[in-house]
Amino acid sequence: MRILILSVTAGQGHNRTAQGIADYASARGHTCRIVNTFEYISPAMGEIVDEGYKLSVQLTPKAFGRAFGLFERAERKEAIRMYMAYRAVSRRLSREIEQIYLEFEPDVVVATMSFAAQIATSIFEHGVSAAKRVGIVTDYTLHPFWIGTDLDALVTPSEQLTEGIVAKGIPREIIHPLGIPIAPVFGELVDRAEALQALSLDNLPTLLIMGGSMGHGDMAKAIARLDRVPSDFQMLAVCGSNEKMLHALEKLRTKKPLKIYGFSNEVHLLMSASDAIITKPGGLTISESIAKRLPMVLVNPIPGQEDRNLDFLTNHGMAMRATKTQPLEEIVAQLMLSPTRRELMRQAQQAFGHPNATHDVCKLLESLVEDES
Repeated sequence: MRILILSVTAGQGHNRTAQGIADYASARGHTCRIVNTFEYISPAMGEIVDEGYKLSVQLTPKAFGRAFGLFERAERKEAIRMYMAYRAVSRRLSREIEQIYLEFEPDVVVATMSFAAQIATSIFEHGVSAAKRVGIVTDYTLHPFWIGTDLDALVTPSEQLTEGIVAKGIPREIIHPLGIPIAPVFGELVDRAEALQALSLDNLPTLLIMGGSMGHGDMAKAIARLDRVPSDFQMLAVCGSNEKMLHALEKLRTKKPLKIYGFSNEVHLLMSASDAIITKPGGLTISESIAKRLPMVLVNPIPGQEDRNLDFLTNHGMAMRATKTQPLEEIVAQLMLSPTRRELMRQAQQAFGHPNATHDVCKLLESLVEDES
């Protein structure tokens, strides 16, 4: 089977999903190609979109959230005009992608972001390829731009979202609540003692602090506040690609043991070694945490999708959130002092999680192509 995966760099979640599917499908003997849609069309465009996304969520997060809400309430004239412009752009840019279809001849096309799904829809409408089209929703909500796509299957994070997605106009028969595909290594439950040993860490209660792929949020301030919590624990801080934050953390002097990481390929081990994680509610990081059954404290949601992710997780008992009235240090103190609370979170994660999503998505792709042959 030949699988073409269309992704977009806006953060790293969509690309991580694409890579997770490609790695697993390749191991099953399939031929995969990942295309970063904007970057393929124009490297300059890819850089502009990526940097523009980073700047918008860092400098004008409230405006970003208002724009998301505007599209959700598309009855307003300005939202409809923006939506139609978005569709026109996707139809125009789809012409730039058609050559890949002709060269690669995919049996199935997987879109890990709504814009990529719009492009796949336009190419199908142009008659370029009859390959099956599958969309992957990478947040615990449906972005409005998924509406209007023509797909054979839409993979969603949870069956708990199905009725709301159907109410937005997506046909029930194409919805497959298989979870968000993640790297298979996150689905492996590693013994905590083994993970601590592999990472050369002391056998202490352990708190993992992550800021997402971009190191979003003021981690230095958060760590300083956590250092005042009376409970004994060590802190592991992952800064992602944010070198400025990495240098700021390296200057900290804390009472509690603190180990600092930049971009790490051992996040799966860090999660296995930890008793809880503090993170912003990005779709991939929280899905990886759920697969690892790692209790979560959620902070700094990017307005829009991440607000919806936060609502979903807290409503289903899988996470706690820090607020002005319940500040981070109080939430962490409660959590670290309560094995019962952490166990309840793990039970909720086991009940609502989909740790085998990558496997199940690959099986879905295979079945779609087999049904066609």
